[in-house]
Amino acid sequence: MMQPRQPRKPKEPRQPKQPREPRESKQPRESRKPIFLVLWFLLAGLSFGQAPAPKGEVVEEIITQVNDRIIVLSEYQRSLETMRQELAQQYQGAELETQIRERSKDVLRELIDQQLLAQKAAELGITVETQVIRRLDEIRQQMNLPSMEALEQAATQQGINYEDFKQNIRDNFLTQQVINREVGGRVQVAPADISAYYEQHKQEFERKDGYRIQLMLVSTENKPEEELPALRTKAEEALTKARAGEDFAALARQYSDDATAQSGGDAGFFERGSMAPEIERAVEPLSRNQVSDLVQTRYGHMIVKLVERTAAGIPPLAEVESRIQERLYLEKMQPALRTYLTQLRQESFISIKPGYTDTGKAPTQASVENP
Repeated sequence: MMQPRQPRKPKEPRQPKQPREPRESKQPRESRKPIFLVLWFLLAGLSFGQAPAPKGEVVEEIITQVNDRIIVLSEYQRSLETMRQELAQQYQGAELETQIRERSKDVLRELIDQQLLAQKAAELGITVETQVIRRLDEIRQQMNLPSMEALEQAATQQGINYEDFKQNIRDNFLTQQVINREVGGRVQVAPADISAYYEQHKQEFERKDGYRIQLMLVSTENKPEEELPALRTKAEEALTKARAGEDFAALARQYSDDATAQSGGDAGFFERGSMAPEIERAVEPLSRNQVSDLVQTRYGHMIVKLVERTAAGIPPLAEVESRIQERLYLEKMQPALRTYLTQLRQESFISIKPGYTDTGKAPTQASVENP
């Protein structure tokens, strides 16, 4: 099933582990995406349109046609591999194999869903070029590349067609907007539902004394001595901008070498006493949304922002209302989105090669079994 706020498969939010230092922490419950380590992972889960084959080359095997668009075998196989990589980060052994078998059944369904939503976006006249350019520039900054031309070269060096790469990003934004416009706006969560959920699940919100933080890290680990002054200057520049009120998340994506950079430096929640002493000493005197001085750690220069300070116990409804609303919204959104996608299937021509199955097939879907 796709994410309602973006065309991806939803995952139940997970509470992060509690490491000694934020650099090793997992993403918090509110995380939106997995961490992308190299350019290939920026393509995780995205489908590719088929480019025309050069004259004389064998055209790829078509396994599905969705109206006037096609899905080819390599696209399907790429999605399977991405799914395996994502699951391998959460499971292992026999449980991993079980999850792969179950999730594999829906891979073609998700590719068809994405095609249907992209086609609907074109029908609605939705354009997202500004968002695409902004996203490409964010990726360029995350990879510390000097220009968009360098980003294109990096993609090519990894065997990725740059135009396909951009189209993947474009399709994601398009399908996200279709979902928000056609489905999300019609899903409502009543205040009474939020209150009832809070009363029934109070113990789930019980918390310990601690801090929720964002961070930036300019790494000096294993760096040559001659590079250290420039790295110090880089950290000071990031600190100056953060204290001047620039968006901390954007700065983290630009400056941070930490694994949390992709999530805007969001390191999650830490119980009092669980962080490295030098970091906790820097966090303790901070007020909410205040930024620390440079903190010297064994990894390098760290900048910490206190997002929230929590006291032990069950928080009042007002503090967790937005979390409950989002949770209930997702619960309602999933069936609403599947109903909408079923409707799109009923209005479309979908042809599937024998041996492949669309687990989202509508009862009256206008399809045939052989393209």
